[in-house]
Amino acid sequence: MSAGKREQILRAAVELAKAEGLAALSVRAVAAAAGVGATTLRNYFPSQALLHQAVASEIVTFTLDDRHIADASRSPAERLAECLEQFLPLPDQVEAALHGWLEYYRLSYGPEASEGARELLLSGRQASATVLTRWLGVLAAEGHIPDDAVDDRVTELLVMIDGVHLTMLVDPERLDLDGAKRLLRRHAAVLLSA
Repeated sequence: MSAGKREQILRAAVELAKAEGLAALSVRAVAAAAGVGATTLRNYFPSQALLHQAVASEIVTFTLDDRHIADASRSPAERLAECLEQFLPLPDQVEAALHGWLEYYRLSYGPEASEGARELLLSGRQASATVLTRWLGVLAAEGHIPDDAVDDRVTELLVMIDGVHLTMLVDPERLDLDGAKRLLRRHAAVLLSA
């Protein structure tokens, strides 16, 4: 099996998800977008769940950058806050990104829920948790938080990020993008002082 072919399929799946949404990631649709047969796709991704996991991981890995957390010349709270801000939508994409976030959940748990959408959502959350664990692991190694607190803090941050997204969506006058950044900065400082 060729790593190049796997990357070709994965790239096509990510582009399909960006263009048509996560619900479009069926084996047939991804195979067609990648220009391969369904059998070839199954050689690289034996199940739709594995395809979804790879796509979610690729999207999170592409979106979230570790370089801020490693800059020991700045305070741990500043570094963590800058990393967390990557979970926020870009200024020119706030409404679309927040509606896309809600659509993730609707397709996963709403009346039209599908197992594939749920797998993709859970894979994305797991990939996000992995990145958060890595960031907090750096801070724990530097002595800023206890090693045994990392898992709880990851859960706390995932809940916080979801809450920020939901509030920005339903009450944008209460919490806009700048307010969300301030909130994440305060939370990073509190999390590291606890």
